Amino acid sequence: MKKIFLLLTIFVTIFTTACSNGSSSSNKKTIVTTFYPIYEFTKQIVGDEANVELLIPAGTEVHGYEPSTKAVATIKEADVFVYADENMETFVPKIIESTKKEENSVIKATKGLLLLPGTEEGHDHSSHGEEHEGHSHEYDPHLWLSPYRAIKLVENIKNGLIAKYPDKKEIFETNATKYLEQLKSLDAEYKEKLSNEKQKYFVTQHTAFNYLALDYGLKQVSITGISADQEPSIARLEQLSNYVKKYDIKYIYFEENASKSMAETLAKETGAQLEVLNPLESLSKEKLDAGENYISIMKANLVALEKTTSQEGKEILSEEGQENNKTVYNGYFEDSDVKDRTLSDYVGEWQSVYPYLLDGTFDEVFDYKAKKTNTMSAEEYKKYYDTGYKTNVSKIIITDNTMEFFVDGKGKKLTYKYVGKEILTYKKGNRGVRYLFEANEADAGEYKYVQFSDHNIAPIKTGHFHIFFGGESQEKLLEEMEKWPTYYPTKLTGFEIAQEMLAH
Repeated sequence: MKKIFLLLTIFVTIFTTACSNGSSSSNKKTIVTTFYPIYEFTKQIVGDEANVELLIPAGTEVHGYEPSTKAVATIKEADVFVYADENMETFVPKIIESTKKEENSVIKATKGLLLLPGTEEGHDHSSHGEEHEGHSHEYDPHLWLSPYRAIKLVENIKNGLIAKYPDKKEIFETNATKYLEQLKSLDAEYKEKLSNEKQKYFVTQHTAFNYLALDYGLKQVSITGISADQEPSIARLEQLSNYVKKYDIKYIYFEENASKSMAETLAKETGAQLEVLNPLESLSKEKLDAGENYISIMKANLVALEKTTSQEGKEILSEEGQENNKTVYNGYFEDSDVKDRTLSDYVGEWQSVYPYLLDGTFDEVFDYKAKKTNTMSAEEYKKYYDTGYKTNVSKIIITDNTMEFFVDGKGKKLTYKYVGKEILTYKKGNRGVRYLFEANEADAGEYKYVQFSDHNIAPIKTGHFHIFFGGESQEKLLEEMEKWPTYYPTKLTGFEIAQEMLAH
């Protein structure tokens, strides 16, 4: 009997241990990522602590991807879902809503990062004999193509994973630190090799390299109307050929899946050479098996770029010519286009943006501006805007005939009448319009005379405005050019305002 009991005990122990081991394996967390760079970054952080899966297979167009029922189920069942940005993976908002995933189970890699204004790729060029649908982004999501921005994406993913699994913090921190060292080295290599460029302009088919260009002092120029899967007409090919010859373009950068015959024809016609700039939206199994990864591909992109930047050349304009910045928003218009406006154009509850400058919310905006214009540093831009935005009026509430100014939580409400408009010409040659209002009350004090400037020249509901006010005269206010307190709707967060500023 004792022998039987002993055998049973051994059997139960073995069975329990086996089940325990199997359970441990099956309990490994599953993290689903959308496309290759997000997969690579997540995998580097997670290591062996979880199963990291790739949702969108290689060769699939990420922008237009629509998940199958199976893919939706995969996302729903995942412990964590990681994506870049809804401007890239446009399906994500609906998926998050339908799967009802908990907030800490969804990681947005671009969280808190300002994005450049969007691009349109594959426009309808029916005038060129082509008709095809492209895709557009309100904001440009291609941050991973700049090593400088990739560092920020990795940090965001790391922080999201730690928030979900705080007990894994040390492991995630260690893994991330090792990978970030490689990315920082890559960033330094880009800076070093592109810092002494002889030619800043590079010509691409895929307008995905805005961040790379911005962060490393280059200028991306896109040849429009080249689709990766469609042959251009003879007329369009002739236009492209003339364009390449006009600017003596030595290299044209294509994606690997671009039409080879069209590319070869264009090269033969112009003498230009073809090079690949990989947008890294996917990586084939063959490349992965060969040991290729984000860093190796980005190094190959750098080698390809150097073929252009190492050669002197003239400024290359887009196909449409010099970007036309002479818009009404930028101060170019005819006097006859300027119309009278009323206070109703400014109705709403408005917040000063000055506190967001002080707390650093706008620092990334100034960094973008500095890199784009190359005329002032980010610190100089911040100082310039500090002077312009500075005010003690934290909020203004406007109705059809009243304005209430708030200082330290206390409001002063006055009624106003419209007294005309003035067109001002600035040093740069552009112009602006001030719309003048005057308070009816005798005790209006410093709010007696008010002027609005919002880049509009005719009746329209404004999205933000600059305001000038004082107690001396309208003429005195018209002289003010350095101080222009700025207000946005109170419903917007500081981040949303910063993003709106960058879009303009």
